[in-house]
Amino acid sequence: MSKCKRFLVLFIVLIPIAFFFFVLKDDGEIKRDNIEIGYKTNDESQRIIDPQNKVDRNKEIIVSTHFKDNSEKEKQNKKFVLKLANIRDKSNVLMEETIPNDEATSGYEFKISPGKLSAGKYQFSLYRDNNLSIRKVFTFK
Repeated sequence: MSKCKRFLVLFIVLIPIAFFFFVLKDDGEIKRDNIEIGYKTNDESQRIIDPQNKVDRNKEIIVSTHFKDNSEKEKQNKKFVLKLANIRDKSNVLMEETIPNDEATSGYEFKISPGKLSAGKYQFSLYRDNNLSIRKVFTFK
């Protein structure tokens, strides 16, 4: 009887471990559209290393966008537009970047040169087919 109890206890312990390992494992899939700002990217993952909310405007920064794949739920001709505006006057768009799109588009990155913008709070807004997908506020110091 004790062998049966040990087997049952072992089975009860292994089931949750297997569940967490296989079902809840992060497979690297992007869960939602995202905007990251920083100074360096990881060449392998194409992600910003140590993303920042406050950046030094005297250093070149990298803006990286990552797109969730909704191809089975959406029409294929998505249009991505990234807009930059000062947080005080969001109607005054300082920069607008239309992101090239094809079936394999999963992200886009570009650089902002030092000193191009004055110190203050800014907002990036990513639009997917003219609908706001995500907003990211950051500070140039």
